[in-house]
Amino acid sequence: MALPVVWMLGGPGSGKGTQCNEISTKYRFTHLSSGDLLRNEVMSGSSKGQELFKTMHEGCLVPDDEVVNLIAKAIEMKTSETKGFIIDGFPATLDQAALFEEKIGSPSKIIVIEVINDLLKRRLEDRGNFDDTADAIEKRIDTFTEKTRPVIRNYSKTAKQINGDRKSEEIFEDICKVLDT
Repeated sequence: MALPVVWMLGGPGSGKGTQCNEISTKYRFTHLSSGDLLRNEVMSGSSKGQELFKTMHEGCLVPDDEVVNLIAKAIEMKTSETKGFIIDGFPATLDQAALFEEKIGSPSKIIVIEVINDLLKRRLEDRGNFDDTADAIEKRIDTFTEKTRPVIRNYSKTAKQINGDRKSEEIFEDICKVLDT
């Protein structure tokens, strides 16, 4: 039987990373973030990493097939030592979703942490990361709305919406109910 693969979607600042860490701990799933996988490949010094570095350094997006291939490789490498996979913030576009399904398969579950844009903005401003400038925050929320919302709509029959405007523990309780069914 194939291991469960869960897509965790939500806007920037919705709490995806926090919830992925909780899931990873409780369910012994491997937490995969496409950003982390890209950075790790670059840091490995491999020829693929050097190619990715050049693309990223030039400010270009890494092609979807490269990202999906990295996720597929990570899944393959970790299959024997995990109970499942939680994919953090991916797919972010319909093209990525189609490519993921083609190369890896359909997700077992899709969880969407729903938070209104005004609250996302406030959370990101309060977080105060170096890249959380007002313009960058607006752009990230707009990108989520324009690119990732269509993914959520496309999978609306199977995606489970979780209200993210609550305490982290309450959100996690609802996520557990989804994962336990």
